[in-house]
Amino acid sequence: MGTTTSTFDKAVVLKITLYFVLAFGISYGFHLLPSLLALPGMKWLFTVGFGPFLSTIVVSYWSKTPLSLRLFSKTSWVRTMEVTGLVVFLVGTLLTNILSGKTDYYLIIFWTLYALFYALLEELGWRVFLGNELSKYSLFTTVLVSGVLWFAWHYSFANRLTMEHPLRFLAMIVGGSAGLAEFYRKTKSWLIVGMAHALVNVNPPSLPILLIFLAVTIGFLKFHEYKNKQAAVTRMPCEPE
Repeated sequence: MGTTTSTFDKAVVLKITLYFVLAFGISYGFHLLPSLLALPGMKWLFTVGFGPFLSTIVVSYWSKTPLSLRLFSKTSWVRTMEVTGLVVFLVGTLLTNILSGKTDYYLIIFWTLYALFYALLEELGWRVFLGNELSKYSLFTTVLVSGVLWFAWHYSFANRLTMEHPLRFLAMIVGGSAGLAEFYRKTKSWLIVGMAHALVNVNPPSLPILLIFLAVTIGFLKFHEYKNKQAAVTRMPCEPE
């Protein structure tokens, strides 16, 4: 559990600053390039995903900060949550596309995996890197820092939503930062935050599947917390009469 430390460590400030500058610069640079591949969306993948991803790799290497890229957690209860969530994500997204009238199943599968892949690239920076660096600070501090930087980073490839509705987009970013930061703090799962992010971005977006995924994830968290409390009560020594 994170503490409520209020004074920032200079090393943390330096790493986060360098991370943001690199993430913004890499994404902006890719955004200026012509389409890298003929397939629609490939430029988006490089712009959205590889800025935070490459920045995280560079800063972690430079600062000699250990960075584990495990897709599935070593912790059994988190791994169970990840596998269950992955089934909900894949099956729900595929069914949503099929029920919306799409019949090119190979393309549906490709774009579903694509949505997850680039969300994982992006979340390695905004949740895993920042979450680890800010783990000793309060959740409010984590949401504030990650929300402001995540919002500002989107202007490296500004689109209609960021330009025409900045306040609405800011609200979305803050809400997403709060939920995803809490998920990562509780689970330390790169896959969980990646799937939650991808569910917002898949085409077509499915609110029912997103709600099911959130319900399953929160349910697992609450059940695990309940089991821990029960185990703590069981281990307590009996009071003398």
